[in-house]
Amino acid sequence: MGVVSRIRRLEIDRIAEEVVADVAALPIEPRSIATERQITIQTWEPKVQGISGFLMKQGDSFGIGYSAKIKNPGFVNFTLGHELGHYHLPGHIEKLFASGSGIHSSRSGFVSGDECEREADLFAATLLMPERLFRAALRTAGQGFPAIEALSARCVTSITATAIRFAAFVEDPVAVIVSSNGNVEYCCLSPAIREIGGITNLRRGDSLPTTSTTARFQEEPDNIINGCRAEGCSILDEWLEGAPPVEMKEDVVGLGHYGKSLTVLFSGEPVEADDPDEDEDSYEHSQQWERQG
Repeated sequence: MGVVSRIRRLEIDRIAEEVVADVAALPIEPRSIATERQITIQTWEPKVQGISGFLMKQGDSFGIGYSAKIKNPGFVNFTLGHELGHYHLPGHIEKLFASGSGIHSSRSGFVSGDECEREADLFAATLLMPERLFRAALRTAGQGFPAIEALSARCVTSITATAIRFAAFVEDPVAVIVSSNGNVEYCCLSPAIREIGGITNLRRGDSLPTTSTTARFQEEPDNIINGCRAEGCSILDEWLEGAPPVEMKEDVVGLGHYGKSLTVLFSGEPVEADDPDEDEDSYEHSQQWERQG
């Protein structure tokens, strides 16, 4: 996965937030943003599997295309937001169209490891779910995967992008994992988990816990292709080294032709690290009772 520095992320967030600074309510309409910039939008049939959209430059004019194979309105919006990211982010036009004019094809949806693609994904997520509006929606969305689905519907955004944004701002313990073929692609942790000391986050290529609902789900490829869903429970330390052994709800959904699945681990209860001093005190207390007995 392409790594975007924290400073660059802040810059991307600032630029995206500025684009929608005057918008008062969700959902954000990327088509209107493109129209305001005289960017034409069209559908097309990609010849290469996995291509979701493109940004076209002819002289000083721009156009955006998105795959006719995309039937989900939320992912259409995310793809348009992604291409607007290429248009707005400093350095992208110069890099993607170094030869002057042409077409740049994209794989949006947090599935590419290319730096420009990752930056455009981050831009799209902030553009469609700006912090001030998303936090307000989050307060009444509920908990866990049902909350992510409700926010996805309200924002008209893809379930993956919504889950990642959800993890960034939710107060509950949440982990969002995208994986394929039994291996992690990337993992996003909510602040409630990140702030626990001693946890090692999942990295690209790490294996899924063999006993997890996600691992069993991926044993049947049709589950992913057909966008099937499964529910189960996991112990957090089976996923994250150094985490406390607390039970988490585990929901997983297939992401279609990308061949990946989205997993959301969540709990409505606080997750706290084990306190070694407390364990020692409990041991001493039990020893005293044994001696008195």
